[in-house]
Amino acid sequence: MPEPETVVRATGLVKRFPVTRSLFGRPLQTVRAVDGVDLEVQAGTTLGIVGESGSGKTTVGQLIARLQEPDEGTIEVEGVDVTRARGRALKLVRERLQFIFQDPYGALDPTKTVGHAVAEPLVVHRRISGREMNAHAGPLLERVALDPEFASRRPDELSGGQRQRVCIARALALSPSVLVADEPTSALDLSTRSEILNLLLDIQEESGQAVVLISHDFATVRHLAHRIAVMYFGRVIEEGTAAEITESPTHPYTQALLSAVPAPNPDLQRSRQRTVLHGDLPDPLKPPTGCRFRNRCPVAMDACATQDPPLLRIGPTRRVACLRHQPTAPGPAVVGAPDAAGQSG
Repeated sequence: MPEPETVVRATGLVKRFPVTRSLFGRPLQTVRAVDGVDLEVQAGTTLGIVGESGSGKTTVGQLIARLQEPDEGTIEVEGVDVTRARGRALKLVRERLQFIFQDPYGALDPTKTVGHAVAEPLVVHRRISGREMNAHAGPLLERVALDPEFASRRPDELSGGQRQRVCIARALALSPSVLVADEPTSALDLSTRSEILNLLLDIQEESGQAVVLISHDFATVRHLAHRIAVMYFGRVIEEGTAAEITESPTHPYTQALLSAVPAPNPDLQRSRQRTVLHGDLPDPLKPPTGCRFRNRCPVAMDACATQDPPLLRIGPTRRVACLRHQPTAPGPAVVGAPDAAGQSG
């Protein structure tokens, strides 16, 4: 069986944000929100990007969708480098890449109808005229399980789940090859979250889009993703198939995140050992030397203070950035103990 086509390939992505500027507007201090990220997304598959707030996952999604400009690195979409696309070339890129925003309440113009919101991309990209908007909005609304009559309503007449369906319908209007969904269910109640997640699954099965799903919720990502990339402090620190990451996490940070996900079985939940991380994310203006996770890591070693572990392949489908899993792993741990699964980090 042939390998699925790589639709998105991001290489060496870096994004800096200025913190302070000089009198003349020059950046004096910057933080690296994204610091050398490599990712690939195959056609018809979902890549889940998870991590704590401030890990850089949303910025990566915005870079892929070209809502932010990378300072370094390249982004290829369907084999074409789109990193420096401008004008008409960028407009063509945006037909292929669509973004679903986190907040369905803020993502829709309250002064426009639902039909206008859904069909506007078709007008902007000159697929239809303004007079045809309602006619094209109806089928798009049906595709996300909404009555075509919703086209005449305004966003404030809809529930949160209905608004998010409208946002998804708008993203599908141009038949993109890639959907970037930034926390698409975080503003919704639990029952509505399930509906939206199942809708995204159905759309992918029907149309074969590649999906980049950004979330802090491992349970959500485990439900949807084929592959998972775990981010910490602007970098990917572990990546693999969804089964690999959720069933046998390798990096101690991934182990800690997964230990916080409640188990559906109460007996299993009571018997689980929680891996608690102490401390907060490092100061982005003063990143620690060596491994950026070492100040919070329960199994840090002496070498972690001086060696910055690269993201290396440790199996056919898996990569990890941890000195304990490098080809020549250094000596004994300074602190910590084996994790709940009996493995050291």
